[in-house]
Amino acid sequence: MKSLSIDLETRSGVDIGKSGVYRYAEAEDFAILLFGYSVDGGETQVIDLANGEQIPQEILDALTDDNIIKWAFNANFERVCLSRYLSDLGMLHTAEETCFLSPRSWRCTMVWSAYMGLPLSLAAIGRVLGLEEQKMNEGKALIRYFSTPPFHETTGAKWELFKSYNRRDVEVEMAIQQRLFKYPAPPSVWEEYVLDQEINDRGIRLDMLLVENAVQIDVRTKEKLTDRLKTLTGLENPNSVVQMKAWLKVQGFETESLDKKSVKALLTTVQCPISDVLMLRQQLAKSSVKKYQAMQNTVCSDSRARGMFQFYGANRTGRFSGRHIQLQNLPQNHLSDLKCARALVRQGNFVALELLYDSVPDVLSQLIRTAFIPKEGRKFIVADFSAIEARVLSWLAKERWRMDVFANNGDIYCATAGRMFHCNVVKHGENGHLRQKGKQAELACIAEGQLVFTNEGLVPIERVRTEHLLWDGESWVSHDGVIFKGEREVITYEGLTATPDHLVWVQGQSQPIQFGHAASCGAHLVQTGDGGTAIRLGENHQPGKEMECGNESLLRSDKMCGMRCNPVAVLGQSSKREIERLPELFSAETDSTLVGQETDGSKTTLREPERQGISSVWRTRNQIRFSQCDGGRIVSHKNIRAALTVNGTGSHRYERKLHQRESTLCTQSAKSSKSQNYGFVGVPSGVLALLPRCGNEKTVRRNDSLGDHQSCGDGWQREKEELAYHQRTARLYDIRNAGKHHRFTVSGKLVHNCGYGGSVGALKAFGALESGMKEEELKPLVDAWRTANPNIVDFWWAVDRAAKDCIKERSKKVTHGIRFIYQSGMMFIGLPSGRRLAYVKPRIGENQFGGESITYMGLDLSKKWARIESYGPKLVENITQAISRDLLCYAMQTLRSMDIVAHVHDELIIECDERVSLSSACEQMARTPPWADGLLLRADGFECQFYQKD
Repeated sequence: MKSLSIDLETRSGVDIGKSGVYRYAEAEDFAILLFGYSVDGGETQVIDLANGEQIPQEILDALTDDNIIKWAFNANFERVCLSRYLSDLGMLHTAEETCFLSPRSWRCTMVWSAYMGLPLSLAAIGRVLGLEEQKMNEGKALIRYFSTPPFHETTGAKWELFKSYNRRDVEVEMAIQQRLFKYPAPPSVWEEYVLDQEINDRGIRLDMLLVENAVQIDVRTKEKLTDRLKTLTGLENPNSVVQMKAWLKVQGFETESLDKKSVKALLTTVQCPISDVLMLRQQLAKSSVKKYQAMQNTVCSDSRARGMFQFYGANRTGRFSGRHIQLQNLPQNHLSDLKCARALVRQGNFVALELLYDSVPDVLSQLIRTAFIPKEGRKFIVADFSAIEARVLSWLAKERWRMDVFANNGDIYCATAGRMFHCNVVKHGENGHLRQKGKQAELACIAEGQLVFTNEGLVPIERVRTEHLLWDGESWVSHDGVIFKGEREVITYEGLTATPDHLVWVQGQSQPIQFGHAASCGAHLVQTGDGGTAIRLGENHQPGKEMECGNESLLRSDKMCGMRCNPVAVLGQSSKREIERLPELFSAETDSTLVGQETDGSKTTLREPERQGISSVWRTRNQIRFSQCDGGRIVSHKNIRAALTVNGTGSHRYERKLHQRESTLCTQSAKSSKSQNYGFVGVPSGVLALLPRCGNEKTVRRNDSLGDHQSCGDGWQREKEELAYHQRTARLYDIRNAGKHHRFTVSGKLVHNCGYGGSVGALKAFGALESGMKEEELKPLVDAWRTANPNIVDFWWAVDRAAKDCIKERSKKVTHGIRFIYQSGMMFIGLPSGRRLAYVKPRIGENQFGGESITYMGLDLSKKWARIESYGPKLVENITQAISRDLLCYAMQTLRSMDIVAHVHDELIIECDERVSLSSACEQMARTPPWADGLLLRADGFECQFYQKD
């Protein structure tokens, strides 16, 4: 016997979806019902354990024999369940309380499929590969019937069907193996898989006293807040949105929503006691302990949480993904007295917490990380790579000057700006203002917790998965996953929290601009609709043009956020309306995309030839209700005039000061000036993306409605103290390559994403024209950047050429040490580590500009197997991410003896003895593997007795 293919059907009173297989298999009522197996690819056998049949002794012996390879789809489930079964039989013996079958002789068909760029579902893989053996559709219903409480009798026709289902799963798994045998995963991948399984088996210890008391304190907090709200409002259930909205209406305030953003907007207009009620409701809404509850669900009998990581969770690059507690998106901790707050929660001292802290829910949130602790007598070493992707890309492209910066521990942002502007740039010193331009390329991103609009609803950005589709204002698009981008200062404006240099779309503009610039000028961010109707972007309509009412659906309101359904006010006029400079209709005080029905339409005209803009729909003394995500809000004619233009010019420029106060910009780094607005598209690996997208340039002339934004600087100095409270430091994320337009919806606004590509359009997008530069100046600046960074430029397009030639010629190509291989209808990209990235059925297609593009088979917008477009720079991103992942795995191998208990992005959490030094751990982590000669790595870290953010 050389191999076993295995599939189990089990039962347990624990919900495996919430708790994971480790806690699931620990349950008292856990049992294996059916054991399906095949020896060396022979006929499949099903052992009915539920009805007294026994697994043959030779099969039991094979399970503990590391010389016999065991195959299963999602093999972690079978291995953990069989570990419990064999332990009950007395066949597993260890000094540890919890023991598992060694993963060394186990192989996972799901991991192999992911390595080949295929889906992570057994049924989906069967369909994609066109297997004759297909997973039975009745499976889910049978599992609910036999495997979850209440348990049913294991007899009758249903039971026989369940046995057939078990047999079929084994057959489908073997068919996948047979189909993929031409493309074996290298031994290094299986070594990494073994290490991953060891980390999952080891788990990470939880401070359950802290966890239990945090949950109890949260309950007390909710009860107290609810009681106070009942007293103030007289409502039976003040947590009810319907009841609270009705109460507010009685008080004279109507709102269509009570979400965080709506409540925040209401607080700017109301007074006590309504403001007290709303603030209490905000605290009640924040009082959430889902992470602590996930810990309660997942923790095993020895107080350790296991199964937190999915090997090859991102099948394009092989990066890990999180499971259950999701360590990848834990809240930050900023409390200066973290130990004191933690001690109070462990004591359950609710009174002291209320006395010492403004918000108990916020304290509980900041303490989530600290629930992870080492064993008694041991410590945590937390170490992570420094600028790993930037280092990898510089090494691949052999961009010597960047490598020298890393070698000398220099500031890559200053160095980048210095190369761009041909001058010395020193942080907080000589030409220090230019450092931000270098930083834009590497760190523009979105704050943790911001809600992204996906096909499965609103999802915090850090929890967005690659299988989610994102709304880009026109259609649902796929993407390449979330990237963690460190921690730095952010601003909040019109409900969006992001870095000032992130790109956003504003009303009336066809290209995105910097978020800080939009805030400082009071520009209104584009609302991106309900995911069903495309929004209108681009230049303003020309004066005098007519628009059919049938086209007004393009302005459809945001149903998801509760906005009005009518695109413009129903005025009882002709079906044709003359609308001049249409996007200017949107320039409201709030982030509305339309004028609601309460507009007084009896004498209102929509066009006035003498003057353009929103003043056309305004009449003196009228109040206009603007519909928005926050609910309708009445503003006066003065407010309308103040919002007339972004730069405050025109007949109402004397209202500029009032308009300027709409800005909530809160960092001087984003203050507008003509010398500071040369911008560059940000890419996650730290490269200024000033290259022509797909090799084809397309110039789009922007309208000039933003005007000269320098005018908004006059009142800045007077207001900076007032606005400073909006500034904070946040944990940052972004999303890579969201569709062909590189944009997605977050907090109801349209924002740019991380990606590769750009050119003159990239400079425009970052506000070069608004900074005072002329169109003809942009191309020379791009050329200057290319001259300064020739190796990175060459690398991007060398990869593009090599991939296209590989596909056209069905041959092998090599560039910069990266191999492109065409084999049996697949293109593989060979990495220096020996691992390969797989692209199924590649072809040469035509991109949106009429040029050549690379296409391959993958999951399309509707999650169907279809053609996906790519090009050189995007392949470079895949390569860079994949190599960074390989470096992390190499570091994990070198630190194997120190007991890694978790890893978060490029960070390792090591549980070790007190005698192990931090410096030795960081030194080992930064060792360069043999296949990466010349790559400069650096790891930094700290020691702690509970996990935290340093």
